[in-house]
Amino acid sequence: WPMRPSRSSRCRRRPVARRTPHSVPRPIRVRSSPPPQIFDLIKGMGIAKSDMMGNADVLKRQAEANPGASVQELIKKELEQADLKKLLKGHEFKDAPLDDKGKPVQNVCVSMLWLQRALIFICVLLETLQTEPKLKTAVDAGYAASIKQHHGFVVKGVFAAASNAAPSKEKFVGLLADEEEAAMSAITEMLPVVKEILNILGPFMKEIGAETGNYPPGYLCAA
Repeated sequence: WPMRPSRSSRCRRRPVARRTPHSVPRPIRVRSSPPPQIFDLIKGMGIAKSDMMGNADVLKRQAEANPGASVQELIKKELEQADLKKLLKGHEFKDAPLDDKGKPVQNVCVSMLWLQRALIFICVLLETLQTEPKLKTAVDAGYAASIKQHHGFVVKGVFAAASNAAPSKEKFVGLLADEEEAAMSAITEMLPVVKEILNILGPFMKEIGAETGNYPPGYLCAA
């Protein structure tokens, strides 16, 4: 995964240790490894994969250009140089690291925002798949719970077509592991780790006004 929290947390109510105006959210730092290729296993999800990998690559390059800086620190730095509206429209900084074509990569704020939404898509898809016999239903649930609300009519149609092309659950699970039990066990172990990251970054993205979407309970909630 592209990020990791500095120490563990859980999205739950704590009767004593509550966040105060002076508390500081735990930093999320970028790793060099790309996210799991879930979308590689679902025919028709090329657009989703391309967007997710593109955003992950931006974070990787920005982290390499700013050693030791957390995602939050990089975004705060950007907000000191440009307003949020510009960042969300894909504003590029002239001193940003370059992509493979020699062009400045897009800003961290908008990249993290869409990567965050894509991770919710994957998490809800996999959560649903644990009890749902059809992969298409799980894909639809993940999409509806995450990025559908941010898409226009045309893009929604593209995702609907991709969902209809989804393979059977048995074939999909077989690509994850030799046995369904092993695949479900791996999913069960992975989900809390990803949700932990989202529940650290989510409140921060909401606080700065970048994230305005509505998501299922347990996602993007303050630890």
